[in-house]
Amino acid sequence: MPRDGIIRKLGVDTATNQVVAFVQQIVSRPARRKKINTDQSRRLEKVTRISFNSTGWQRPTGDARQYESHSTYNYKYGFGHEDWLFRSEWLIDGWRYAFIQGVNKSHSKLVKGGQPTDLTLFTIEPDKRRRYVAIIRGVECLDNQQSQDALAVFKKKGWYDTMRKEIKAVRGKESALGSARFAEHILNVRFRQENVTLFSSNEFAKADDPIIKLTRYQLYDLDGGEPSRIARRGDQALPRARAWIRKGFGPVECDPVHARMQAKLMKELKHEYLGRQVLRENEFIDVRIRTETELILFEIKSDLDPRSVIRHGLGQILEYAYHPLRTHDLPIRMVIVGRCPLTNSDKQYLDRLKHDFALPLAYRFVDLAKPG
Repeated sequence: MPRDGIIRKLGVDTATNQVVAFVQQIVSRPARRKKINTDQSRRLEKVTRISFNSTGWQRPTGDARQYESHSTYNYKYGFGHEDWLFRSEWLIDGWRYAFIQGVNKSHSKLVKGGQPTDLTLFTIEPDKRRRYVAIIRGVECLDNQQSQDALAVFKKKGWYDTMRKEIKAVRGKESALGSARFAEHILNVRFRQENVTLFSSNEFAKADDPIIKLTRYQLYDLDGGEPSRIARRGDQALPRARAWIRKGFGPVECDPVHARMQAKLMKELKHEYLGRQVLRENEFIDVRIRTETELILFEIKSDLDPRSVIRHGLGQILEYAYHPLRTHDLPIRMVIVGRCPLTNSDKQYLDRLKHDFALPLAYRFVDLAKPG
């Protein structure tokens, strides 16, 4: 079962048993370094503890001053940077920027590795029971530039001021937010909101569960073998229809990583296509070039995993190229743009799309780490 087969709703016993099986492989195998094989998935799979929060990690609550030891950051300052982890209305172009303490302790290694991570999160309840909170797929550790850019957006939108006010409301220490003495960055991860799978509030670890022994806010590796999967089960019951209202929304804030990729791509294309117009955001297309013989459309996705880039970019670029409301007077060439090179399996997938469906499709790698 692929990683994307993680269910959103599980029965309590079934889910807990499956998560236990998943985590047992984390702590039962000796940790060892493993050379990345680019022919396999680039994702890491890890487990980490997050601090307890009684509001579902929407805002600070001051809980830690009642339940954690006096030596912890949460006790001393009345809040934790993870307290806004699932503040889902704070999105930047579909991305949630947040903070996870386990990632903070492995920050340099994760940034250098440049791999997306599937994270299983657990917390310790006030009664000392360990509860599984969520699985987040494709978590990216932010480098310094990404963290600074994201924080600038938070300040522009007023979210940073809201964070400070909410710390003050629970009598926490506002000055600790953003202090490099405690954490180099307020935001150290990002993930797509759609990649969050929350467990029910009663997904508790049983006595033989290996996370019973885990107390630290750090990442526990899955190096050395293929983990078990939490399968997506079919359901014969009809879905319940609920009335809902789609609210209007204003312009979408451009993701900072996307903007950097767009700028870098345009510089490269202007050099490659001397004398040609390199347009951005023409009819919502990220970048477009018109030559004498073809129209080249570029769709940018800033995910680390090329497979995710293709998944999210393909439908969009097909619409730009072939929807009847869009007419073109030249043959179309479609290019999906990512920031990591294709693995062998990604290349095979792309070649199959081109061959089986006769798509004029290509993938382009924009290296943000390379100057220029």
